[in-house]
Formats: sequence, structure tokens, C-alpha cells
Amino acid sequence: MVDANAQIGVLAAESLEFFVGAVQRVPADRWDEPSNLDGWSVRDLVGHVTGSATKIATLLEDGEVWNTPSEPADWVCADPAAELREIAERIRRALPGADLEAPRPSPAGEVPLRQALAFPVADLAMHGWDLHRSCGRSVELPADLEAFCRALIESVPEQAMRRPGGFAAAKTAPERATSTERLMAHLGRSVD
Repeated sequence: MVDANAQIGVLAAESLEFFVGAVQRVPADRWDEPSNLDGWSVRDLVGHVTGSATKIATLLEDGEVWNTPSEPADWVCADPAAELREIAERIRRALPGADLEAPRPSPAGEVPLRQALAFPVADLAMHGWDLHRSCGRSVELPADLEAFCRALIESVPEQAMRRPGGFAAAKTAPERATSTERLMAHLGRSVD
């Protein structure tokens, strides 16, 4: 059993692995096609999440981070999976010595590292689902990542969650929807 404090590190590694697996399966002809997120191509989506993964590594390394979502606009990479594996290696090196109670900056002000990691970790997991969906694949989030994302989303007030730059209006999931699909519909994704 992993203690609650170390759990965020386990989830960070797992969410990055889930996302890298999705990136490795992007067909060569899909990179510049639209993703399931309005206004973003598949490349834009991967660029955004590469920024989130970098934020996790930088937070663990006690580097300087930005307090806004990662923007994909200027991201170009010949081998996105290799870039993400390099970030994963930074995370693996930094995790064992990280003080998860150490103060770190966040959009909510200074918080413990474990709390500052929560949104970037969830971003990787949820956008891993988006990437699979954008490439025509149906997947379920691993149970622990889904539970983590659900708990995090439920902790955010509705008006904050639906603000500009946040999540789109909730959609109604079909009756046959899986647990992951219901979560993603709540986050404004089309799941049918």
C-alpha cells in the first residue's frame, strides 16, 4: 500500500506513462488533424500536455514554474514520445528526493508540492483519454487515475471549473456510458 503522500508521485508516473502510450499510437497522418478539443489539432493537444509534463518535472526539481495552462502554440517536435520519455526520466530522478510537503507556487498561491502537482497530473491522464479519442480509440482511464481525476474535479467549484480557459459545459453521457465516459462528458467532452 502506497502512503497518501507518495501517491501523487505514483500517479504522476502512471499518468505520464498513459499519455506516452497514447502518443506512440498517433498515426503519422493524424498530427495536424483536429483533436476532440475545439480549436486544437492533435499536435496542439500533445504540445499542451508536454508542457504539463514539464511542469511536473520542474515542480519536483524546485525550478521556476508558470501559473497558467501550458500553451501549445509554438510546440514543434520531431519525436514527441522521445521528448516525453526524457521528461519522464527527469520525473523518475526527482521523485525519490522530493519533499512533497515543500511549498511550491500554484494558481491558488503557495501550496505543498503534492497539491501543486495535482492539476498537471490530472491533465496528463485526462488528455491521454482525449488523444486516444482523437485518434478514434476508446479507452478507459486506469481506475486509480480516474478516481484521482474525479476527486480533483469534484473539489473545484463549478464556476471555477467552467471559467474561460477551463472546461466546456457538461454534456449528457449516454445511458450505456462507462465511468470514464461519464467523467469526460462532465468535463464537456463528446462521448457518443
